[in-house]
Amino acid sequence: MSPHRRSPTSRRPIHLPRRAAAALFPHGASAWPRAADALLLACVLLPALIFGGVALHDHGRALDAAGRETLATLDALHAHAERTLLFQALALGATEDRLHGLTDAEIRAPASGLHGFLAGLRRHAGGEIGIVVFDAEGRPLVESDRAMPPEVSVADRDYFRHHRDTPGTAPRLAQPLRSRANGQEILLVTMRRESASGDFAGVIAAGVRRATLADTWARAAPAPDAAVTLFRRDGTLLLRHPRPGPDTPPRFDPQGWVMRAVAAGAERQLLAGPSPVDGTQRIFGFRAIARFPDLLIAHGVSRDQVLAAWRGRVWVYGAFAAVATLALGLGGLFARGRARALRALAETLERRVEARTAEARDGEARVRFLAGEVDHRAKNLLAVVQATLRLTPRHDAEAYARAVEGRIAALARAQTLLAEDRWQGAELRAVLAAELEPFLGPGRGAAVLDGPALALPPEAVQPLAMAVHELATNAVKHGALSVPGGRLRIGWSVDAAGLELRWAETGGPALAGAPCRRGFGTRVLDGVIRGQLGGQAALDWRPEGLRCTLRVPAARLTGGGLRGGA
Repeated sequence: MSPHRRSPTSRRPIHLPRRAAAALFPHGASAWPRAADALLLACVLLPALIFGGVALHDHGRALDAAGRETLATLDALHAHAERTLLFQALALGATEDRLHGLTDAEIRAPASGLHGFLAGLRRHAGGEIGIVVFDAEGRPLVESDRAMPPEVSVADRDYFRHHRDTPGTAPRLAQPLRSRANGQEILLVTMRRESASGDFAGVIAAGVRRATLADTWARAAPAPDAAVTLFRRDGTLLLRHPRPGPDTPPRFDPQGWVMRAVAAGAERQLLAGPSPVDGTQRIFGFRAIARFPDLLIAHGVSRDQVLAAWRGRVWVYGAFAAVATLALGLGGLFARGRARALRALAETLERRVEARTAEARDGEARVRFLAGEVDHRAKNLLAVVQATLRLTPRHDAEAYARAVEGRIAALARAQTLLAEDRWQGAELRAVLAAELEPFLGPGRGAAVLDGPALALPPEAVQPLAMAVHELATNAVKHGALSVPGGRLRIGWSVDAAGLELRWAETGGPALAGAPCRRGFGTRVLDGVIRGQLGGQAALDWRPEGLRCTLRVPAARLTGGGLRGGA
């Protein structure tokens, strides 16, 4: 062999650091082919492994995001349904109060002004509801829209027969029916009218058109495959958007998976499975309506539609994985010794996956936080507004409006304090100062606040703000804040038992003792302290001024934490 010719089997040596060479080839250079093939195979499989992991992770993310969005949409639908039914119930109560003691002839007379009153209630409800008063024969006496002919009778309707045969004026949700005035499908909340002797005098009905609900549902859940359903706890299907098919049973199977979940007692739950209406595989959530515990509202989206975008991404991931696999395979066959370049590529891919995963985690955390805040604020605000409207007297419309306006303003001030602290809570001193500010000024008494720093949890801010508002309202009307020389001192202390807040008035008009009857302000005070905070409110009507002691147990304050110090 010529010394100038190279052997066909000779190769140019590959120079590796000693530690790296020892790690890759523990048995020496002769082990290179097998080690290189193993490394090449690992590199070829890496994109496929990454593709599988990313696809599975993205699949879970898509389902989780759909679940969160379904619950968020459900909460919005629930809030609208609860508000609509509450408006209907409030309209019934206000109408009953206005009709009390009137005969059918007096109700029907144009001079009574009842049509204008009902039309006003309809306007206050945003024009979504209509109100009709029927006599004991089922004939219309007066209505908000003047759309029902006087000869129409509803005496054969199920809701009319129910109220005729069942004493009591509790509101009742009727089955959806078609109006005999215009043929539109409506959902009614009804109430029995009784004469002074307790005899059946007729029915008051407040209705909302199905089209109104369907329009709202379509805006809240615009996806073409979305479904919104209103049903009873016994499985009776009331309303659905889109409309169910003609072969849909009027009631869900009591042994079906949906009704088993309802029977388990959950008030709000997310499920997945075939729809009992059309059999579509759906991500499905339901929630009970608080003022009508027999009612539930559900919202679901098609699982296939949710995963459609994910499938599109899988094709992209798959194409990327295929291209990467081919490129790595050809590159590995062409230059096995380029392990360093291949390792750099793998590290780049890994960093991209980690960055995308980190972005996904951050996005999920933000969505969870915002969804939780929306849910908490909606439920808390609805509960407080509901209690405020229920406890405010309705015998005088102008006084009712002023009282509601004042209490809603107190609630708004509490909401402002909570928003400033990102819904983490509020300081008790700031709550007291904010609620007293509208009641202090020239010609009125002064107030002194004395107590340690105390951070209230969000659940305690609104009830305490409402309680202070009621006490301040009473002080301006009858107590120390009604005269320039009056003085108000609010002191509080905190111990293991909880919070004790002491309200003391001096320098105001002399009091003759406790009122002879329990006023609405006292009922609101007792309702928010006892009903919402589980505490106690003690009133002492001394001659020199009112003394009030409010106690809130420590268990209701732990969410915001107790901080000592002046």
